[in-house]
Amino acid sequence: MFASCEPGTWEGEDDLELHEKSGELIALLRLLHDPPAPPIQLPAETKLQPVLYDPSTVIPLPLLLSLLFRLADKFALVDSVTSALRVHLLAHAPAHPLEVYGYATLHEMEWEASAASQYVLPMASYRFEEIKAIPGVVAYHKLIRLQDFRVKALRDLLLGEDIFPHGYGECTSHREKTIAGWDRQRKALMGRIETGENCCSCVFSFK
Repeated sequence: MFASCEPGTWEGEDDLELHEKSGELIALLRLLHDPPAPPIQLPAETKLQPVLYDPSTVIPLPLLLSLLFRLADKFALVDSVTSALRVHLLAHAPAHPLEVYGYATLHEMEWEASAASQYVLPMASYRFEEIKAIPGVVAYHKLIRLQDFRVKALRDLLLGEDIFPHGYGECTSHREKTIAGWDRQRKALMGRIETGENCCSCVFSFK
């Protein structure tokens, strides 16, 4: 919207009537003249650790959902602004997965919804009031299917993992004992795999 208001591109009245409150107008002007920078990633301790962000660099979730996204949509702000807001939204997924999933699904942010769903715990662990963040039966069903797919994929991966891939590291004298021990361990781990569980923590619990 504002990209089409450059000097020399508008013929007629120069006035633009806005009905937003003063605080909302301040937020709009900041989005226009000082777009939000992406949040800063925290150093990963392991390769399996999900991406986490410095909380002090992340826009608060209530401000994103109640104001900034609404302004960006109403005034059709440029893609660079909305893309930055989406990154800030996803930064809240580890702590607020249901809220992020619900909002992303409602506003057709498919990638953000899918990414947020990996942090959602088994649905039975949530209170009814928390489940209300999911906007409808279809979104709820999609979430259940995503959870089921991830659990099955991880279990299949675990079952197919060989302790001695291509014979590498195999010790003839201890081969059978090691294979039997690995088989017991991975079957025990399979029973612990749940939706939303940090796979990295499961792996390290073996050690």
